[in-house]
Amino acid sequence: MTIIISAARASTLATVGTSNNPFVLWDNLGASGTWSTDVGTEVNSAAYAGTGTTYDQWSATPNGSGIAALEVDLGSAQSVSMVAIAAHNAGTLGADVSIQHSATGAGSWTTVGAATSPTDNQAICWYFAETTARYWRVLFDQSAGATAEAICGVMFVGMPLTMPQRIYQGYRPPITPTEVALQSNVSEGGHLLGASAVKRASTAQAELRHLSEGFIRTYGSDYYLLDESGAVITDEAGDPLTIDVAVSQKWAEFQRHFNEGGGCFWAWRPTKYGDLHYAWRNGAPIAPDNSGPRAYMSARLEMRLYDEP
Repeated sequence: MTIIISAARASTLATVGTSNNPFVLWDNLGASGTWSTDVGTEVNSAAYAGTGTTYDQWSATPNGSGIAALEVDLGSAQSVSMVAIAAHNAGTLGADVSIQHSATGAGSWTTVGAATSPTDNQAICWYFAETTARYWRVLFDQSAGATAEAICGVMFVGMPLTMPQRIYQGYRPPITPTEVALQSNVSEGGHLLGASAVKRASTAQAELRHLSEGFIRTYGSDYYLLDESGAVITDEAGDPLTIDVAVSQKWAEFQRHFNEGGGCFWAWRPTKYGDLHYAWRNGAPIAPDNSGPRAYMSARLEMRLYDEP
């Protein structure tokens, strides 16, 4: 699990006090885009990376320089501040992975998501200053002469929804897979002879509290950031800290997407821990309740997480 936050984005998050607020990346601008293999030779269709499912995966063999690239054309220039991938094999390949954008999809590409060398195949996201571009791609860079296929099952391009309140207690992060089937062999004398385990991914439940009515219900307005007690956080001048809902995304749209089984990338304390998973609904739908006081609301996310199989 890796969350790569650019210096510019980190500065902005620190200023508004949301460096460790949970976020979800759910509205994939690439879902309606045109997918292609920009570098390398395509083996399985690039379009698979935009379906939101993990079982159908893009794959491509690298070029002579050891590079394979998955590209999406959004159809027009769009504002993007986050790109995330899951169900990939960068760790297995020992590849460097980075994010680039282009105005034309040909010629010059600009790196906006710095290269990382993951040691596993868990989810990765790049969080950077808002950038407007039509073409986006993820590069898998192996050593020259490499022939192993690069694989990516899910790629999201968009803007995250940042929660106005941190999770302070009660969340159980899946540090290792939580859904594990275990078979033990025990002798007649009660001795352990051996055991075999099969990982079944992970589940998690997140309680989001002190959500203002403006965050849950209001479209296009600002909402206040709250501390653990529910009090409004102010800056040095005493003015309330807010985030524009148009910059983050609207809760109601995410709630509908999640309740209908749509996938998302979930991070609960992005700067401190970097825990990131591709998630979807696993249990009851989201149904915010009036937890009070001051018309604050609470919501529960019951999730199944794609944990490296």
